[in-house]
Amino acid sequence: MSDELHPEVYFEDLELSDDVLDALWDMRFEKCTPIQAQCIPHILQGRDLIGIAQTGTGKTAAYLLPMLTLLAREHIDADAVNCLIMSPTRELAQQIDQALQGFSYYTGINGVAVYGGNDGVRFEQERKSFQQGADIVIATPGRLITHLQLGNLDLSRTTHLILDEADRMLDMGFIDDIKLIMKQLPAQRQVILFSATMPPEIDAMAKEFMTSPAEVRIAVSKPAEKIDQSIYVCRDADKPAIVQHIFAEIHPQRVILFSSSKQRVKELTVALKRKGFNCAQMHSDLDQKERNEVMLAFKQRKTDLLIATDIVSRGIDIDDIQMVVNYDCPHDPEDYVHRIGRTARAGREGKAITLVNEKDRHLLARIERLLEEKLPRRPLPPGLKQPEEPSHSEPRKQGGKRRGNPRSNHLAKPHHDAPKNVASPQRKKKRTQQKKGGES
Repeated sequence: MSDELHPEVYFEDLELSDDVLDALWDMRFEKCTPIQAQCIPHILQGRDLIGIAQTGTGKTAAYLLPMLTLLAREHIDADAVNCLIMSPTRELAQQIDQALQGFSYYTGINGVAVYGGNDGVRFEQERKSFQQGADIVIATPGRLITHLQLGNLDLSRTTHLILDEADRMLDMGFIDDIKLIMKQLPAQRQVILFSATMPPEIDAMAKEFMTSPAEVRIAVSKPAEKIDQSIYVCRDADKPAIVQHIFAEIHPQRVILFSSSKQRVKELTVALKRKGFNCAQMHSDLDQKERNEVMLAFKQRKTDLLIATDIVSRGIDIDDIQMVVNYDCPHDPEDYVHRIGRTARAGREGKAITLVNEKDRHLLARIERLLEEKLPRRPLPPGLKQPEEPSHSEPRKQGGKRRGNPRSNHLAKPHHDAPKNVASPQRKKKRTQQKKGGES
């Protein structure tokens, strides 16, 4: 998009609280992404909002920053859950919680993350947090329903609801849970919904539970320009040999290999470990402790190769992935964008290689239509037979300029020497001077 369509907007230009701006200043965040610039004013006005945007556009900050400002301005009940944020996965809930810790550093607003896969001690801690009053609760639907059924949680005074990645919650079968939760809220509430797509079920739910919502749409992201994309058209039985060939050419370090089946992830992990590769697996059969250990080891470079289902394709923030290998072709073109978007982040370069078998050529055609280009074909390793690829028309042009993913904010905790929860007039002065200096 051109600068005319998305002019630069500074956080200082928006009516965010000084406490929130202090945290942003510490984090060196100055300019808004398009989704932030367009959504924050609507949320600050108390309007319901539908945001259509991909992962990586900065949508977490787009709702957390104005919500922290609203809660600071409102007369909120100290013993109530004032804002509920629903997340489809534990991993995304954890990342939202980490972002909240940074953004809320000076505000005194507290939050608690609520998700399954942990022990009874954690469950009891969650229950006590509800009783004491958690300003913001970040929860996965299943865990929250359990607390509601046990009478641990009262949402009758919850005046703000945020649904993050609503289409994923639909895909994961949570739509009925979400409707049940929404019915627990008071009639006067603000509902904010973010989704990468707007399937009919989500649209119907928005019409049922939202009041004259503002709508912000950010164009579907194409993969970053610095991703070197290519494919192997092959027989399914030849995929193991092709993976060995890829890893013989490029020894896997900081590599994610995606499969669409958790059973296949398990089998590939065993096979590649036998070949001597330093790898680990990630899928939904692992409990939360195991997932945390796997991701920590990968982030700390103790593991070179992560073999995973689409559980890792969104909401995982690791900036130095060198290559993504799609062992199975993604069923949805947007899933392809999310998978390969794990590499070439923060201005780096990266590779994305996809293995396409005979049955998945229609999936490849959909991906190429989204990308508006034909992906380069790689020659098969010696000894493997090249299957015939049927000719088809060039991918249909869908209009609009090609562009890379918008820069996403790193959600690091602020570094500073000031006491917690103390607003800093000096920082406000420095922020103002810094902005004026940048405009001169």
